[in-house]
Amino acid sequence: MFLFSSILVTSHFPFGRSKQAYTHSNVSCIESERQALLQFKDGLVHKLNRLSSWIGDDCCSWEGIGCHKITGHVVKLDLQNTKALYSNDVFSYCKNCLGGQLSPFLVNLTNLGYLDLSNNNFSGIQVPTFLGLLKNLRYLNVANAEFDGEIPSHLGNLSCLRHLELGGVSLTPNQLTMKDLRWIVGLSSLEGLILIEVNLSAVEDGLQAINMLPSLTRLDLFGCGLFIDPHLSQVNFTSLSFLDLSGNSFNNYMVPSWLHNLTGLHDLDLSSNNLSGPIHGLFEQMTSLVDLDLEDNRFDASTLKSLCNVSSLNFLDLSSNDMQGSIPNEIGQLSKLQSLLISSNSLTGVLSEDHFAKLGELKSLDLSGNLFALNVSSWWVPPFQLQDIMMSSIKVGPLFPAWLRTQKEVQWLEMKNASISDSIPSWFGVLCYDIVLVDFSDNNLTWNPLEFKQMKKSPPDGNSPSIVLKSNKLDGSLKSFPSYIYELDLSQNFLTGHIPLPDVGQTGASTGILMLNDNHFTSSIPEDLCKLENLHYLDLSNNFLSGRVPLCLGNLPNLWVLNLANNSLCGQIPSSLGNLGQLWILHLNRNKFVGNLPSSMQRLGNLQILDLGDNGLTDIIPTWIGERLSNLKFLRFQSNNFHGVISDELCLLSSLQVLNLAHNNLTGSIPHCFINFSMMVSSEPGTDLDAFGDSTWLQNIKGAGELEYSSGQLLLVKSISLSTNNLVGEIPDGIMDLVDLQTLNLSHNHLTGRIPEKIGNLKHLESLDLSMNELFGAIPENLSALNWLEVLNLSHNNLSGPIPSGSQLQTLTDPSIYEGNSGLCGKPLPNTCLENKLPTENGHIHDDQGNGESDWSWFYAGIGPGFAAGLLGVLGILIFKVSWRYAYFRFLENAYDKICVMIALKTAHLRRNFL
Repeated sequence: MFLFSSILVTSHFPFGRSKQAYTHSNVSCIESERQALLQFKDGLVHKLNRLSSWIGDDCCSWEGIGCHKITGHVVKLDLQNTKALYSNDVFSYCKNCLGGQLSPFLVNLTNLGYLDLSNNNFSGIQVPTFLGLLKNLRYLNVANAEFDGEIPSHLGNLSCLRHLELGGVSLTPNQLTMKDLRWIVGLSSLEGLILIEVNLSAVEDGLQAINMLPSLTRLDLFGCGLFIDPHLSQVNFTSLSFLDLSGNSFNNYMVPSWLHNLTGLHDLDLSSNNLSGPIHGLFEQMTSLVDLDLEDNRFDASTLKSLCNVSSLNFLDLSSNDMQGSIPNEIGQLSKLQSLLISSNSLTGVLSEDHFAKLGELKSLDLSGNLFALNVSSWWVPPFQLQDIMMSSIKVGPLFPAWLRTQKEVQWLEMKNASISDSIPSWFGVLCYDIVLVDFSDNNLTWNPLEFKQMKKSPPDGNSPSIVLKSNKLDGSLKSFPSYIYELDLSQNFLTGHIPLPDVGQTGASTGILMLNDNHFTSSIPEDLCKLENLHYLDLSNNFLSGRVPLCLGNLPNLWVLNLANNSLCGQIPSSLGNLGQLWILHLNRNKFVGNLPSSMQRLGNLQILDLGDNGLTDIIPTWIGERLSNLKFLRFQSNNFHGVISDELCLLSSLQVLNLAHNNLTGSIPHCFINFSMMVSSEPGTDLDAFGDSTWLQNIKGAGELEYSSGQLLLVKSISLSTNNLVGEIPDGIMDLVDLQTLNLSHNHLTGRIPEKIGNLKHLESLDLSMNELFGAIPENLSALNWLEVLNLSHNNLSGPIPSGSQLQTLTDPSIYEGNSGLCGKPLPNTCLENKLPTENGHIHDDQGNGESDWSWFYAGIGPGFAAGLLGVLGILIFKVSWRYAYFRFLENAYDKICVMIALKTAHLRRNFL
């Protein structure tokens, strides 16, 4: 809503876009200014040749140029990009934008009073300082043009300036900043100041400087990180009619007291600031207040009650606050109210007809996400004609709301999760003709069935409708649907029969999203779906479809998501799918596909999710997956017949977050290059895929089967599963450097060696399964450092020694996770560890203290051979070494003499004592 605000802003200024003001009649362009414009043009980049009219002698006739009708001086340069920033190709940004550099020759236009370069793309260059030399400028707008860096203080020299617009919502990291706002005091004539998302967080006295501009009528400081000085009690800009301070999250959390002085406000936006009350009496003084936005703060129900006295209000938004209790009946007295938005609160009670008594002007009503019930009679005729109706997650039912039949202007209708248990009436299909969105998902609706009729002309305003009826109880069959519907979501119902066919009719095919998943559709995929040439999203998963995939699906050039999972589709994967160059997500899992992967799939360079699991594919893992599909984040080939080795080329997938090759016939060792999976090292989530609403399957971290994850959840998962293959060799140390890994499953292979000592590096590991291998040695002590570990299985290996202890390991008390390792001891196993148990290379244990007769028998059996070996060693030396033999016998003789003398002396001593 802010992106094109500059287009609206200019209408407030009389010198803005008036054609009469700059009609040059018979006045010729001044040559020096024509040359300056041509030199300015030379610095610009304009891919679509927007400045093709800048030729010839009369520069006053060029597009975007306005000249004074008497003097011929260029007084206006309007190069604003008025077209949409996005073209039909969502991956291309602003094809119609100007870019490049801004030439200082612009200062030669000394009479220039109006300069607009907004909504272009200057790719992060700074706002030129020479703009401060254009002393006659009264209007300057360079918003939404991807400028970057600090705003030059030289702009403070533009004393004639009445409107200044900088910043804007950026689609890149570019952001303009200001460290000092005191220079703005020089703009004494300023009436409009718009600094959307300009970083003012380093400015300590921002409002103090702005307070010196008494002529301000419009001030927009959305998303500036603004510091509101709590000591500022009086302001001089009391002429304000428009004030936007939203998106700043003020530090003092209270509504600024100086707002009481702004009694002439027409529009006030304080949304997304974490503000709280009290505000009693504040808005009653603003007798001209028309639009009030207090969304996403902490105001309570007393705020809503006090606002019931502001009779001038047209627009009121109190969504996402802390409002509890009942809605006051007085809200129905705001006779001028056109928009009432109070969603996402905790309001309770019953909303009756009295609450709408005098709301005859109401056009937009959002009550979603509250705890109250709408209780009106079945013959109620509302006093309003609504265009937008949002009543999701409140109690509207159990009957289908009959009062909707009276609403002839509805464009947007949301009643998701509204406790409606009824049949969709036949008149509702007529209502859908002129509507942009119908969403009745997550109710208990049935139908007759609902008949969709083809329109004879294009939808109003070119808006193709979206109809969302997912998660209801719709049954029966649907033969066709009109292709003027942009989105048709009938998923998670009980529909049967064939997939409905698109009725292209006279209006052409506009369908972009078709979701028929989770129903009971049978038979094959109809080739008529290939007529939907604008299709972006096709989901037919979780049905009972059979047969082959139509080759013509490869002719859908704009397809982003193709989900055919969990059916009974058979045959080979069509090579024509390789033509889907825009595809991001491909699910063919849980079918009956056979054969090899078509080599044409290497052309799917945008693919981020590829799930071919649970089929009968027989192939090696092609090297082109790593070489060509460089954007892959999720790769699942589980439960197929893939064979051969895991090639090093797979390691080229640096963005990979989930790798599942389990339950195949893979051989060889685990590549050491897995360390190249850099997204498993980083704690940053991947690119957001939530817009696709896609879901996929991952191994259940609790170890039982698989769980379904949405794309948004998938971004947070980092997992490797290679279980149930024929892999050999040791576990590479490199895997232990994937520090953000959450799941590692290498079970049911033939892996040998020790568990790597670096396993303690995997601080985020939640599930570890190394069971059914041939690992030996001790369990590393630092396994106890894995504080997030919930699932562990080391059973059926040759591990030995004590089981490490630790705060998290002590919660894993199931002894079966260690069974099949005869050398392990300690809790939770029944056999305790003794101090001198020493693990050996082959997994057996020596026990010097013994554990029974069997152990002592082996001990005595070892004494004899040991003694014999020692004796033979000594005798052999004495026989063959003469010097040792002499020394040995001399030692024995000396020892013998000493012993004889000692015996003689001892005997004599005993005799004397005896006598």
